[in-house]
Amino acid sequence: MLRLGLLLALLVTGCASAPDAVSPSPPTTYPTGADVEPGQIKLVPLRPGVWAHVSTFRFEDGTVYPSNGLVVRDGDSVYLVDTAWGEEATVALLAAIDAEIGLPVRGVVSTHFHDDRVEGADVFRSRGIPVFASSMTRRLAAEEGNAVPSDSLAGLTVPGANVRLGPLDVFYAGPGHTRDNLVVYVPEAGILAGGCAVHEASRTHAGNVADADLDAWPVSLRRVRDRYPEADLVVPGHGPPGGRELLDHSIEVVEAAGD
Repeated sequence: MLRLGLLLALLVTGCASAPDAVSPSPPTTYPTGADVEPGQIKLVPLRPGVWAHVSTFRFEDGTVYPSNGLVVRDGDSVYLVDTAWGEEATVALLAAIDAEIGLPVRGVVSTHFHDDRVEGADVFRSRGIPVFASSMTRRLAAEEGNAVPSDSLAGLTVPGANVRLGPLDVFYAGPGHTRDNLVVYVPEAGILAGGCAVHEASRTHAGNVADADLDAWPVSLRRVRDRYPEADLVVPGHGPPGGRELLDHSIEVVEAAGD
């Protein structure tokens, strides 16, 4: 399908409609931890009808670290990939969607049980918006004491399983950064949301591996790479989007960590 090109820049919030033009390249600039205050949000147009949402978290040492999710238009509503990082940022996310996109949120899918993916679930629940996740993610979130997504996506129990949720293809490739991590593909836009299973280009280490399966992780990423050969814009869990090279980069980083 002929693809319109990626908006060259301006990461200003306030875009009430999708960009008119796109290219296969990721945005030339992208919000960092210095650009988004904890509890706030930035929406970044990626392709027509698809935005990244960027929130941040301040660690005890003062480091402010960004986290990515997606907003995907589906007719007269939108679906989200992952909550923002925390309840305050999730409230800000809903306000930004209302002000800049002007469409209601029909549902959310959380890609694993860590707090950067689920911690706004109770905000959505309070507004009657379902947050979907695998049954494993819901169980692990409860065990961890994190917010628990409200609804289970059936069938995501074995590597290679997928389900469709509105405009989203939700895929369980197998264990990786966590046992339950999912990826989400937007077929109409050629965009793959890798969650924390996929690293940004500048990452030289595997990050938080407390819940990781370092042996299975590269296998799972190869499964993702093979399933979505047409994906040409990849959004990692943290940091700027890139092309398909982020999948190969992540495999190399994880394999080095397992040596």
